[in-house]
Amino acid sequence: MKKHLLLFLLLLSIVPAWAQYQTPGTGRRFTLAQLSTAAGAGYVAQAGTEWRINDTIRLSPTDTLSITTNETIRLAALALVYIDGTLLINPPDSVKLTAQNPAMPWHSLAFSSTSGASRLRRTVIEYSAGVRANGANIQLLGCVLRRNVATLTTPSGTRSISNGALSLSGNRALVQGCRFVANARSGIISPANIATSPIIQDCQFLLNNTDNGNYPQINLGPGDPAQPIQVERCLIVGSLATNMAGGIGLSNLLGGSSVTQAVVRRNIIRNNRYGLTVTATNYNAYITQNLIENNNTNPNTQTGGSGLNFTGTQSQTGVVSRNIIRGNQWGVTVLKSSTTAAGGPRISFGNLASADTTDRGFNVLAGNGNSGAVYDLFNNNVTTDTIRAENNWWGTAVQADIEAHIMHKTDNATYGFVDYQPFRTLGPLATRSAKPLALEVYPNPAREAVTLQAPAAGRVAVTLLDAAGRVVRQQTLMATADGRVALKLSGLGKGLYLYRATQGERTASGRLLVE
Repeated sequence: MKKHLLLFLLLLSIVPAWAQYQTPGTGRRFTLAQLSTAAGAGYVAQAGTEWRINDTIRLSPTDTLSITTNETIRLAALALVYIDGTLLINPPDSVKLTAQNPAMPWHSLAFSSTSGASRLRRTVIEYSAGVRANGANIQLLGCVLRRNVATLTTPSGTRSISNGALSLSGNRALVQGCRFVANARSGIISPANIATSPIIQDCQFLLNNTDNGNYPQINLGPGDPAQPIQVERCLIVGSLATNMAGGIGLSNLLGGSSVTQAVVRRNIIRNNRYGLTVTATNYNAYITQNLIENNNTNPNTQTGGSGLNFTGTQSQTGVVSRNIIRGNQWGVTVLKSSTTAAGGPRISFGNLASADTTDRGFNVLAGNGNSGAVYDLFNNNVTTDTIRAENNWWGTAVQADIEAHIMHKTDNATYGFVDYQPFRTLGPLATRSAKPLALEVYPNPAREAVTLQAPAAGRVAVTLLDAAGRVVRQQTLMATADGRVALKLSGLGKGLYLYRATQGERTASGRLLVE
């Protein structure tokens, strides 16, 4: 309650206290025309085919504003629309709330705890400080939030107002089929100290964080332990022009005793600084059937680049299954949040002995890397924990190559162990047979050409992939009578490549360093 009161006072402090119209609170249902008549043209006026809101208005708790026609509503600089009652927007095509002057944004659309029945359909909100809902289980269906700002210029100076186009707090809002495009910071945000469990489904998050700060496109704090956070079937694409935006950030930085549940399912997350990060204690995440690729927009591999990152203590748990994680600077990274913690996050990437039937692996972790090395899973500084990562495809059926793709206790005694066996021997680049091909590759490192020594004469199909998992060369060559094949490397840049060679029903794969 204290936080809500402080937020309320903050909102009041940036608009003149006398410049506000409030509906009478008699249970009345208003249209825009009726609201204009009641408030007067100084607050709501029709201008040709459009409407103008010229100052701050407030819908009282028992009143309703209903908009069922296509409308454009232009709001004056710093104008704020408070909804304590019910706002219902359901046009045939769209209702647009925009600024009278895009260079002078309006304030925001703010829902209080008494406005939980509000529902916005096909609504465009732009050139404002966004939408805020405190304690209200509002619904946004098929809406567009675009080009919203994080700061406003007030008579007392420039002030930071919001870190998200849609700010949710203490509620279970439904956000479905919406688009969040080119907003200054996050598309959706929730606080670090108030349990908030939104349902976010079938949405698009495109090129947000135009301020280029350290903000993910979806940035959520702790949730209600009885209601899981849900992020499902969304497209989350970053901008190549800016390099600080993350994909999804889930956190419980204050470490309350309640355990947050989160489900992240069937999303596409690409071209961000990182894909999905969970930084939390007392957190359980189920991450499944996502495509997480090419999250590598920032060249600083020390501050990002993970497809999946888990940072915390042993109270952070989760299951990661049936995902495709490729082309990131790091596939998966797991870290303790402090050096004094007994261990780090206990995330399972596949445990065939588990009673949890969702914990069966089936992930694709391949083609992730940086600086010429492959990093598909990095179990960093989790000294007492073993990570289970069974039944996954690592881009190869050769155990030595899989071992080389994983950084764990066998590489450094301070790291945690990764149990990756049994591993899958079939995957997107595998043939139907898991039979190995006895193949020698030399010289390795190579420069202009490399020789592949197959066991017999005949056709050899060769595929080369770069460290990001992209196919850079495919050739079918004819081995000589003694089984030799010469593969030219002209046109390839220096670095580490993955190769796959198939002859008949047998396949070999490994690493090739081009100097």
